[in-house]
Amino acid sequence: MRHDVSAPSGLTGEKTRLTLLWVESTTDSTAAGAHLRGTVARLAPELFELRVITRSTDGPSWLPGRLRKPWRIVSVVGRARLARPRGVLLARWSPFVALVSRRWTGRGRPLVLFVQGNLDDLYDSNPWTRRAPWLTELALASIRDATAVVTPSVGLAEWVGTVRGTGSESTVTVIPNGVDLPLFEQARAHAGRAHEPYAVFFGNMATWQGVDTILQALADPRWPAGLGLTVIGDGPLAREVADSTDPRVRYLGRRSKGEVAAIVAGAEMALATRSDVAASATGVSPFKVIEAAAAGTPAVVTRVPGQTELATDIGGAVLIPAGDPRALAQAVADLHADPALRSRLTERALARVRAYDWASRADELAAVVASVSSRSPADATGLAGQRP
Repeated sequence: MRHDVSAPSGLTGEKTRLTLLWVESTTDSTAAGAHLRGTVARLAPELFELRVITRSTDGPSWLPGRLRKPWRIVSVVGRARLARPRGVLLARWSPFVALVSRRWTGRGRPLVLFVQGNLDDLYDSNPWTRRAPWLTELALASIRDATAVVTPSVGLAEWVGTVRGTGSESTVTVIPNGVDLPLFEQARAHAGRAHEPYAVFFGNMATWQGVDTILQALADPRWPAGLGLTVIGDGPLAREVADSTDPRVRYLGRRSKGEVAAIVAGAEMALATRSDVAASATGVSPFKVIEAAAAGTPAVVTRVPGQTELATDIGGAVLIPAGDPRALAQAVADLHADPALRSRLTERALARVRAYDWASRADELAAVVASVSSRSPADATGLAGQRP
């Protein structure tokens, strides 16, 4: 991606040293993976020297399944703790970030924390965490300790403010999530609509993603008989989809981002059906809404905080109430029956989604880094190379 970024005040002279820490799996089929690659795309190479600490997959196949995720977490956190603190730490929020970040902040090193969800997001994705108050406290520690926080929505920024306390507003910046625009443009250029049309859901199949609502809508007589349903992803509701006896359901599991782009570009419509639950209450900025627009595919989107504003700004979607299978089936039927409406939504989305290319917001992230670099020891910009 091309960067047109001038150095903000505080980022002059030598390159600023950044360490990126992503504890979650960053395979290109995950939201964390898309977020990592998008963040790297926002960091102009002429301004920053990057060190990335992450692991794209869980533990090795010889480990029992229940141990593979803990192995990845221990592996990433262990490597990060052994790494010499230098410059600025940029981390995607996870309960385990605090095990690393306190070593940095305790030595006067800045921490920029990317908060993509709230505590209920954590609890719903991993129900056992509700019974572990120590983990909740660990999760909140890095938010409180961060030098600056970046969120993708206003609602999440407000929630972070309640955690950090009065006077923290100036240290929380809203920068929306983005899209690998060239990848989806290429997929759109090579896509042809399938002989048998389909709607597509793609992403994490957590309980709050509304996959159950989609399956109920598919069983509703309003759903068009000739419209299939393709589902891409993995998560708690994957088995329910995989076990469906409806011949219109095609479950593809996890796929690479390139495969996802091609499948979404070939779909008649995309479904973003997040539920109106506590995990959504503080606002979300789902990749699927932006990526469907970049693929030129109109979407049916539920009204939840953040997602509503995102879909409205891009303009390529039909909005419906959350958790209402009848409304979903009717919206799908209306969109299926109206090619002219689909064309209008696609045209509007393609005109607006360019503003969500990852690199288009590079200057905003650079400004956040500049604001914390001024508080960092001299070797943040490679000027001294001093040991802590």
